[in-house]
Amino acid sequence: MSQSHQTIEPWLRGIIRCPQCKGEVTDVPAASGGTEVAELRCDTCHLAYPVEGGVPVLLVDLARRTDS
Repeated sequence: MSQSHQTIEPWLRGIIRCPQCKGEVTDVPAASGGTEVAELRCDTCHLAYPVEGGVPVLLVDLARRTDS
């Protein structure tokens, strides 16, 4: 799988939760559209986690704040 094709496996997507609040995260599509996911966003604690090569990087220290 190439770096530009960033899809998350369905079985993995079903169990992913925000590591900070344990809430559900929503997919944020890449600007190019299609099935690529750019990040996973938690609306409860206002953090966005990057997806790199189809792998979610669920580290609070690397998350981006979305409330400002």
